[in-house]
Amino acid sequence: MNERQRASAANFLYDVAKGVALISLVSPWVTGQASWVLITLGAVWVAGLYLWAYWLEGDRR
Repeated sequence: MNERQRASAANFLYDVAKGVALISLVSPWVTGQASWVLITLGAVWVAGLYLWAYWLEGDRR
């Protein structure tokens, strides 16, 4: 994977993490249907996606 592909994949993962955060963390509170299981799993997924993207952006030399 070259540098451009790595940057593109990292940006994609950041965007997916934002979408997961909206669906699983923000949406339940706005609609009033907050489920602690959904919120916990969403937070874990968001953290995992952000860490994966951060790892992809790291220096490989």
